[in-house]
Amino acid sequence: MTLHPPVWQTVDVDGAALRVLTAGEGDPLLFLHGWGLSPRAYQAGITRLTAAGLRVIAPGLPGFAGSDGPALNAIDMPAYARQVGRLLDVMGVEHPAFVVGHSFGGGIGIQLATDRPERVRSLTLLNSVGGAPGSRQGLVDASWLRWMIGTAKELSPKDIARSAPGMLRELVPNLIRKPITCALTARLALTVDLSAEAQRLVASGVPVLFFWGDDDSLILPGALSDIAGALPNEVVNGRHGWLLAKPEEFASLVRDALVVHAMLERKKRGQALVLPKGSTLADLIPPERRHTGRNGRLRKVGP
Repeated sequence: MTLHPPVWQTVDVDGAALRVLTAGEGDPLLFLHGWGLSPRAYQAGITRLTAAGLRVIAPGLPGFAGSDGPALNAIDMPAYARQVGRLLDVMGVEHPAFVVGHSFGGGIGIQLATDRPERVRSLTLLNSVGGAPGSRQGLVDASWLRWMIGTAKELSPKDIARSAPGMLRELVPNLIRKPITCALTARLALTVDLSAEAQRLVASGVPVLFFWGDDDSLILPGALSDIAGALPNEVVNGRHGWLLAKPEEFASLVRDALVVHAMLERKKRGQALVLPKGSTLADLIPPERRHTGRNGRLRKVGP
């Protein structure tokens, strides 16, 4: 397996400087990181994707990872999606990208596919915001600060030694440099409702696959729980940040999801699906990380 080392660059997007990690060659894959972090926290996982013939583009989202932040009166999903879409324009990315988003990045991915559909080939959403869990799952009474502190509890004891230093190395500078931006984006993550947008994307035929952690108490599916594309939502074993501690499994899961999306594209074009006898598209995603299978239910947090 040949892995391509990452390269960091600063890209000027309409007067704003965005820090961007790129690696590999081939079909573009846009990775959108979670709240308060940066692509560096996911580097061990996303660089593994280059071995699959992908060009990974992982921007530091505006206001994080050293990227210039949005205006404080313009912190919403359309503004973030617009900046990410313009980044692809400025970088000269010619083809639609596979979009993979974790947490806050997942919500931006949904918005990007809604506003710039020509830029998005498929969506793989891991523990995504957008279901407005604050109003549906008992988290509405928790302040953004309490919610932020709760991120430290999201790593299991055996994962803390491996992932906590990297998380803190990314989170603390963001909090120091952009405390108001962090507060406003945290509140946005807790309350944004993108369920109507996600439903329209699925209905339009965009390949969309949701993954939810069975032990995630930070961002719950909310209104997104009943939305599924050609495949049912996947429930995997893990907390909100499981992919930070398990980069090999994260990369493997994303590769499998992209194979499914490629097969769905063939089906949409009317081409034959070549599958092992007796198997289905759903069988292309292996069961190793599943908690209770595709029909499993997430535990509810709060009243």
